[in-house]
Amino acid sequence: MSWDHGYFSSTSYTSGVYRELAPAWLDFAVLLNGHAPQRGQEGEPFAYLELGSGMGLGLCLLAAAYPEGEFTGIDFQPDHIVHSRRLAKRLGLNNITFQEADFLNLAADPGPLAAAHHYVVAHGIATWITAPIQQAMLQLASRALTPGGIFYCSYNTYPGWLGASAYQHLGELTRQRQGDAKAAQAYQQAAASLTSLLGSEEAPSALAISQPELRGRLAQIPNQSSAYLLQEYANEGWQPLYVADMHQRCAAAKLRFHASATLPENFLDFLPANVRPLVQAETDPSLRQSLQDLAINQSFRRDLFLRGIAPYTNHELRQRLAGIMVRLQEAPSTNTYSFMTSFGQVSGAPEPYARVESCLAQGPRSFGQLLGDTGLKLAELGQILALLLHGGRIGLDRSGSIDVERARYVNEQLLELILSGRSYAHVLAPASGNTVELSLVEALLLQGQRLQLSTNELEQHLLKGLTALGRSINGEPAALLAAFRERLPHLEALGILP
Repeated sequence: MSWDHGYFSSTSYTSGVYRELAPAWLDFAVLLNGHAPQRGQEGEPFAYLELGSGMGLGLCLLAAAYPEGEFTGIDFQPDHIVHSRRLAKRLGLNNITFQEADFLNLAADPGPLAAAHHYVVAHGIATWITAPIQQAMLQLASRALTPGGIFYCSYNTYPGWLGASAYQHLGELTRQRQGDAKAAQAYQQAAASLTSLLGSEEAPSALAISQPELRGRLAQIPNQSSAYLLQEYANEGWQPLYVADMHQRCAAAKLRFHASATLPENFLDFLPANVRPLVQAETDPSLRQSLQDLAINQSFRRDLFLRGIAPYTNHELRQRLAGIMVRLQEAPSTNTYSFMTSFGQVSGAPEPYARVESCLAQGPRSFGQLLGDTGLKLAELGQILALLLHGGRIGLDRSGSIDVERARYVNEQLLELILSGRSYAHVLAPASGNTVELSLVEALLLQGQRLQLSTNELEQHLLKGLTALGRSINGEPAALLAAFRERLPHLEALGILP
């Protein structure tokens, strides 16, 4: 076996950013389920480790948002480490390090990593690596956590990936025949071949009938980047897992499942009515999670495990929740509150949601203040905040723990990098301790606005900028400009822009 242990190492991964990895988000998720996070309040020092940190953009943005934290990224791909270190230097970060290392070696001897971290995260790693590497990763995560620490692990799950297993298998066979030089082409070819095997929609084949979602998944393949296709499907260890299997493997490493970082999944009341009674009636946690995943055809999980649980009493939980601060994020006016979740479309009665947002329009509020101001019960307010956070309408507030000048410097550097053609699509939102998306189109329009260009000049500036970077425009310039101007006040309120 080569140094990459069967992981596809011929290309670098995409520069992803995932809001669920933020410390404040992780604390809130476990707190909703009754566990006492190790940080007593925002601003307390902590240590954070990412296993498989990839290109490093997400971890760098967290380090910028949480100057009180010490961040470490581990990745075995040297190209990733080079990029990550250069980015951290460009952003002026002094609370982050990146280390090129192998999970097998670190699991055997974690050295200074041992029992040193409040948070360990592994996004999109567990079901893309071979069994020995997965076991080493889980052992390392456990050994790196302090007792009571949080381990975030996201992974592909069955039954949602059953249909895609046929595509991955055919793609891998095609790649073996054509070689790594044509790997991306092989997966495109496999998608076309498998689509043909589905027959027509009027006369579907047996495969299409047994896997009705496969046609839609295959239709997306031509629009997906080569980097994503290869990193998703071209790994020897590619193997989605049923949730109970993953939880058993984590339990063997002293990591106990506690909650989901996908906040709506912590509320079984959001399940469709036709499957809810059976799932709610099940008392065994592992079997209940299995029934839930089967009921919704789950395909991806963001699970939170604990190395030792510190449960609150109801009184302690209420006191701790009362101090959690939230704020409006990007909340355009609406008459309906409907959220797309893994449980399907979840809708709430507009009045209590609007009541919460009306309170937050006056400025950040604590959970306790919202309880008093809205008259809502604790459980109901918890569900409303979870959905509003999931929908991006509100954020957890860190306005008392941010370095404004540092955050603005980081965002200015990110804007320059985006305008230079880097495939980044996020900037720091320091007030919420997280990030928001910012497209190349929006970066170009912001640049033009700073140059005080007229409306016509702004549209021309956008077209010229995209052309110079070899990009095409998706939409009418006037409509894109109008949407940007509508969004601008929200970005300014979050401290993203001066």
